[in-house]
Amino acid sequence: MPPNGRSSGSAAPPAIVKHYIVLDEVDHCAVVDSKPSADATLKIVGDQNGYTSLESADKALKDYKAECKNVVVAGAVDKFKAAQAKAQRNGVETLTQADIEGLSIEQIKQLRGY
Repeated sequence: MPPNGRSSGSAAPPAIVKHYIVLDEVDHCAVVDSKPSADATLKIVGDQNGYTSLESADKALKDYKAECKNVVVAGAVDKFKAAQAKAQRNGVETLTQADIEGLSIEQIKQLRGY
């Protein structure tokens, strides 16, 4: 608390999560919740500034299905995080087909450390 005994009233604003539609090198599309880095193999399709809700990104994804050979469903993000946690805990070699099924090639590469 400041010396005057009053709180400053300047709390940090909540982080705004943006969702991006990405296309990987084998033409699989997915909605992710962080902007790919400039050197990533993922290409942003759709709104380059991201979507403010997952619903709006999922809706926009339907417009890009012609470019996509396959669409990785939104649940794949949670599945990827679970697989990532298992790989860190037990080693990447313990991942099964069920652990990685539905993940994009880019996500699998990330798990393997490529």
